[in-house]
Amino acid sequence: MEITSFFFFVMVGVSLLIYWYMPARHQWKLLLADSLIFYFANATWYTFGYVAVSVVSVYGATRYFARQNDAKSKKRVLVLTILLNAGILAVLKYTNFAIHTFNFLGGRILHIQGISDVSWLAPLAISFYMLQLLSYLLDCYWGVAEPFDNVLHAALYTIYFPLMTSGPICRFDDLGRQLFEEHRFDYDRVRAGLIRIAWGLFKKLAISNRAAVIVDGMWAAPETSRGICVWIAVAVFVVQLYTDFSGVMDIALGVSSCFGITLPENFRSPFFSRSVQEFWRRWHITLGTWLRDYIMNPVLRSKPLQKLGAVCRKKYGRKTGKRIPTYLAMLVLWLATGLWHEGSWRFIVGMGCWFWLVIVSGQLLEPVFDQMKSGLHIQEESWWWHAFQSLRTIGLWMVSLLFFRSESLPDSLTRLAASFHVQLNLGFLHDILVAVDFGDLGGIGGFSLMLLCFVVVLVKDYLEYRGINVQEKLAAMKWPYRWAAYYAIVLVVFFSLNIAGQESLYAQF
Repeated sequence: MEITSFFFFVMVGVSLLIYWYMPARHQWKLLLADSLIFYFANATWYTFGYVAVSVVSVYGATRYFARQNDAKSKKRVLVLTILLNAGILAVLKYTNFAIHTFNFLGGRILHIQGISDVSWLAPLAISFYMLQLLSYLLDCYWGVAEPFDNVLHAALYTIYFPLMTSGPICRFDDLGRQLFEEHRFDYDRVRAGLIRIAWGLFKKLAISNRAAVIVDGMWAAPETSRGICVWIAVAVFVVQLYTDFSGVMDIALGVSSCFGITLPENFRSPFFSRSVQEFWRRWHITLGTWLRDYIMNPVLRSKPLQKLGAVCRKKYGRKTGKRIPTYLAMLVLWLATGLWHEGSWRFIVGMGCWFWLVIVSGQLLEPVFDQMKSGLHIQEESWWWHAFQSLRTIGLWMVSLLFFRSESLPDSLTRLAASFHVQLNLGFLHDILVAVDFGDLGGIGGFSLMLLCFVVVLVKDYLEYRGINVQEKLAAMKWPYRWAAYYAIVLVVFFSLNIAGQESLYAQF
């Protein structure tokens, strides 16, 4: 049951009609039932056993924290619970990664026989719900979250169904109380939720599914795996990934809004970011803040890095001494970012090491860049400089996405090297036309519609980047204009239903 499927919206619609009129004390039970239905419709039944172990272990640990005053015993329980759940994640998601790495090194260095892959199935959305559970566990240990008094409450918090495709990754303060509060029909919230759902379908069906046809065709064809064709395919993949991920996120937030629940935003106009740092404050926001709060900051405050910082400050001065441990903590964060996406060296290199290298290099070379801007008399707030910075940031992101879309690290490096093949004619346009079956995206009309819809998305994002709430502006318009916009979105979605559906790109995580 995809989050964009007819059956999903039937389940949501029927549930809402029941939910609004249920006694408040039972509403959360309907949400739990929906979550279980969605889980078992999208995953192998026995993988729920892993979820149950995680929920029960974290629930038991948090209840223990509430009753126990001995700091040492609480810390032991914390460590054991983290090891259990991190172990489940590591075994199910990263065993084959370890096997592939061992086989590569063992075969080339020690000349030993390789180990066969395992075929364990991981639970649905394990990378999302595990971070959510671990943050709840740590917050209860630190005393900033309240332990649930019912294990089924913890279960709902873990597998709340709108989050089970692509997040967002919530904290206790985001979700823990809302799920169990009374929610009644609220016209404004429901209207806003339905508009958000329609906007998400607009992105996913009208743009992302069409862009996927182009990317898949170009990626599979040998004639488009070199030169500028590689970067054209990556550029279209930028469109596909953003409208897929943010579109599914809009649907999740819209559905939750109809139930009276507010989820944290995960995107804030990332295409207009001036730097990679700003980009990651606007892209997959909940992952970035989670990794910062629960990995980078604790590593930075750890005794080894505190001692290293003191030594470096004494030897190299205050500024450099502060930077060295910070860069090491950032390296841990970015390695974790790459590893979270998948147990694959292409993600560790492309989503982890690459961004760390770009950010650190940018900070070290900042005095040089400042001198260059001063010498060229560049005004920081000029529109063309902002445009240059945004295009530069997207270009750096495209390098990362080449690794994201490739099959393996060797494939990524091969395509990256081939992308610098110089073509002095327009023959690549013929190669693209041969590689892509434009009939699968609705012909030239479908291609034009995709481009027009993406321009609409960019305009909306730009206005919101400038601090303009587009939904409020639209709601304030006279009804003919407002409803014309609503009908246009619905019609575009309707005429995109015949395009082959694509599973959400982040559903695999």
